[in-house]
Amino acid sequence: MTTPTSAGTRVSRGPAILFIPTLIALELFGGLIQGWITPLLGEIGTHYAVPDGALSWILTVGLLSSAVSVPFMTMLADRFGARRLLVVAAALTAAGSALIALAPTFPLLILGAVVQGPVAALLPLEMALLKHHRPASANRVVGMLVGTLTLGVAIGSLTAGFVMEAVGSLVVTQFIGAVPLILLAIAVGFTVPSTPGDSTRTTDWAGATTFAIALVGVMYGLSSGTSEGWGAPVTIGCLAVGAVGLIVFCVVEARAANPLFDVRVLRSARLGVPLVLGVLVAMTMFGSQTPTVLYLSADPAVDGYGTGATVAVVGIVFALTALCSSAGAFLSPLVVRRLGVPATISASCVVMAAGMVVLITAPTNVVVVAALFGVTSLGTGVVLAALPAVVIDRAPEEASASVSGLYNTGRTLGGSLAGALVAAIITAFTHPTSEGVPTTTFAAFQVVWIVFASILVIAAGLALTLGGRRTPRPAGASGHHPPTIAAPTRPPSPTPGSTSTPRRSNQRSATPSTGRASASSASARRSGTTPSSRSRSTVRPPASPPRCTMPASP
Repeated sequence: MTTPTSAGTRVSRGPAILFIPTLIALELFGGLIQGWITPLLGEIGTHYAVPDGALSWILTVGLLSSAVSVPFMTMLADRFGARRLLVVAAALTAAGSALIALAPTFPLLILGAVVQGPVAALLPLEMALLKHHRPASANRVVGMLVGTLTLGVAIGSLTAGFVMEAVGSLVVTQFIGAVPLILLAIAVGFTVPSTPGDSTRTTDWAGATTFAIALVGVMYGLSSGTSEGWGAPVTIGCLAVGAVGLIVFCVVEARAANPLFDVRVLRSARLGVPLVLGVLVAMTMFGSQTPTVLYLSADPAVDGYGTGATVAVVGIVFALTALCSSAGAFLSPLVVRRLGVPATISASCVVMAAGMVVLITAPTNVVVVAALFGVTSLGTGVVLAALPAVVIDRAPEEASASVSGLYNTGRTLGGSLAGALVAAIITAFTHPTSEGVPTTTFAAFQVVWIVFASILVIAAGLALTLGGRRTPRPAGASGHHPPTIAAPTRPPSPTPGSTSTPRRSNQRSATPSTGRASASSASARRSGTTPSSRSRSTVRPPASPPRCTMPASP
């Protein structure tokens, strides 16, 4: 048995049934492998005998690789088909995870983090596939994928440490996290239906290269500024490279036949507001992680603020907030169905801002603080599930992968900007005590939460300008059907070469004469119409209007 796709191709029904479950499994275990490595960083440092400062390169290199691979792979997906690039991304993610687990040296482990970077391209490629194969249910499925991704990160963060304690081997522990991805990389090629690319679309290699250089320069410069100082030569140099790269990228894109990010497409599809909202919400989500840890860990008896939570309690709070974010993503389609997209995103941003405003009062009860972080995470999950649905709904199908990639790249860049902003604020409010120990005052957290609450209020107002859907919901998986029109009150005028009887003969054919009726029916069949078809309430519109030299009679 086969089922048609929107492009007119056919795929077997068996693999089509496994299409959505495969995407969900990819997000679950892709999230799991991202959360898996964080609790093992201390063991990795001991295993490879590297200093703590070198461990940050694992996450930094992985983040840079993800930021670069997303625009590259989504650009190629529009050219060669999203299924092919999803297979490549899944294979690279599996290979990188296996290399991280089995690397005999630390440099090879870093290489594995680079190879694993395309894990961030899975979601935008899946969004493009849903736009093509499941347009009617794409919004709902995207929410499920985002919720599953968040759930996977939470599961990985919680279970990796327990597995390490139970197994006692770092190599085995990391390979356990990689096994599901290796199996899924094989399954994707059989369970995901193919998607034709646009063979007429040229590949903007110059734009992709300059954008990658600019992105790496900006992100590494922001990361270096928080650790080396904003006046350090490496920081200034990287930011300068990023700024020059962005200028060159704009010049290249203005001359490209098929630019990497077509501004005209973004403007005509009204994608500017959703993309900006993605950056703003990502800033509050990623930027609040470090202040959350520091505030939970601070001792109110010593620092005058915080909850005095242990490392284990902090881990539990983070797991609970991840679960709240996942729950918000799963609930997002239901809320959108009742309130609409603009009201849902706006209300969620207001709730998140309210939670941060309450944190300014310096609560010291860990349960209260965990509840506030849970509420903000719930709102974050709702927004992060609703926004990709808006992006994929408005993106033109021929550029759905690159637009989805731009959305995810914007989120990554927003997270980097927020991290640099938080580091700068905390540094400004850190002063040495009488014993010479640097201490951060509570004013730093108040400034951070006020800034993020203000960003969320701006996002809430901006969300109200989203408006409705760009196009009506397709009637089925194959996309829009041509509209139907009411049947004319009289038979269509005969076309050249038609043997249908003239209007006068048609009137006579309504008499009881059997011979005349049979002749009329036969003539109608030859002309492509039958008496029964003329009586239908709707007909397909003609390919072109019939020729006539005088007005039709009433």
